[in-house]
Amino acid sequence: MSSKSSIAFFGATGGVTNATLVHTLLAGYKIAALVRTPQKLRKQLADQGLNQSAIDNQMTIKEGNALDVAAVKQTLLSFDGHLPKYVVTGLGGSPKFNFDMCHPLHIAGLDNAEICSTAAKTLVTALQEIYNEQPALKSYKPLLIFLSTTGVTRGPEDVPFGMRFFYHQMLTIPHIDKKKMEDIYRGEIEKPDSVFRDIVGIRPTLLSGTASYTDASGLAGVRSGYEDKPATGFSIKRADVGHWIFQNIINESTRKSDVEGQMVSLTS
Repeated sequence: MSSKSSIAFFGATGGVTNATLVHTLLAGYKIAALVRTPQKLRKQLADQGLNQSAIDNQMTIKEGNALDVAAVKQTLLSFDGHLPKYVVTGLGGSPKFNFDMCHPLHIAGLDNAEICSTAAKTLVTALQEIYNEQPALKSYKPLLIFLSTTGVTRGPEDVPFGMRFFYHQMLTIPHIDKKKMEDIYRGEIEKPDSVFRDIVGIRPTLLSGTASYTDASGLAGVRSGYEDKPATGFSIKRADVGHWIFQNIINESTRKSDVEGQMVSLTS
């Protein structure tokens, strides 16, 4: 059976995902995180004042790559062979300058231009293999929470007029990958035999601030919307996005069930 208070994290050293992870640790949840450099994650947590005993008692840190099916499977089954209740993924590539004579405005590139979509395929494949090997686990499918971005909506425009040129021209390359990722997850949940119980896509506007969960402005200043009626704005702190995810999706006492199945836009 599924562990009630368990969460698997992919991309845990990223600002938003790391802030979400810290809030879950502070609330006493059990966590498994797959990272390429475990020491980097441990240092991030120590720098934010996390108690070492809490890290040791509540966390299982796996060293590996989220594009490796075997590593993802091991992480998902870290809870005594059970699946986590939630899967949080916030993977992204490292930015790099890009110049293409045919598309001179597409200046924002990534070191891996397909990291989000490849990671999505890997996660789906990992869960499919787990269910094939252990069919009983199909009764305990996790809720997927994944980090996307505004500017890739299928609904009304979710980017303020003054930012549309920047978003739709200069960020074209990373947004192509985000759209592919969304298509994989949204297409998967429409299947009768989906590997997820449900999904929640998080689309923050331009991210600011550091990876520390304390670098927050506060949830009182956060506005949210769904794809049919998005919240539009210019920026939001990473720490606020991570806190919002915890409070509204994960935290047993404050979570909102109507968020499930939605693409949520967030801004300050």
